[in-house]
Amino acid sequence: MKKLILMGIFCFATKTIAQVGIGTTTPTEKLEVVGAAAIGTSVTIDPIDYVNNPSGFTIMGTDPQSATVNGKIVAVETLYTPLTIQPYTINNVYRDDINDLNLNIPTDKYFITIANFEAIPSTGNNGIYTNTNNKGHFVFNAFQSGTTWHVKIGYPTLDTQNTADRYTYKFDVILYSKRFFKNLGEITYNLNGSNSGTAPSAPTGI
Repeated sequence: MKKLILMGIFCFATKTIAQVGIGTTTPTEKLEVVGAAAIGTSVTIDPIDYVNNPSGFTIMGTDPQSATVNGKIVAVETLYTPLTIQPYTINNVYRDDINDLNLNIPTDKYFITIANFEAIPSTGNNGIYTNTNNKGHFVFNAFQSGTTWHVKIGYPTLDTQNTADRYTYKFDVILYSKRFFKNLGEITYNLNGSNSGTAPSAPTGI
């Protein structure tokens, strides 16, 4: 009965005031606890604040029972948005090839992929033409070089004669935080000249 009354009071408080205080009558946050607090198995963060905070969050805590930290405040980990979409517009490209564009995105923190690619020719674009009947296609690749991610974009069958003509490339870079996603490594499978086959097993680690 006491538990039900206490829960009812807590729910009523959360509906009637903007901040809730436990151990304090003047809370400055939506929930402020003065004193020790125990949380079961998880911590939930407001997803809107989480996504809109590029600097991340640090979960702080103490463990009086641990001889390692000896009751001191410990930063468990700084958490970042697990998925970020960053649009890019690259204009005034010399002819039609980007050989190496350093995005300055650190490889130790993120995996990346490219999506929503668009190639926009300059007005007229008279100096860019295909020199074969094969129309070809644009090729783009994200690769690691040193400690950062790089991008390569090109159209192998185009022959650009008029260097005044340019392409503008638009694409989204999707960043996957390594704190939430992991690379299982490359899988190579030989089809032995066949058009169909079956992978020997599921990827290790899924």
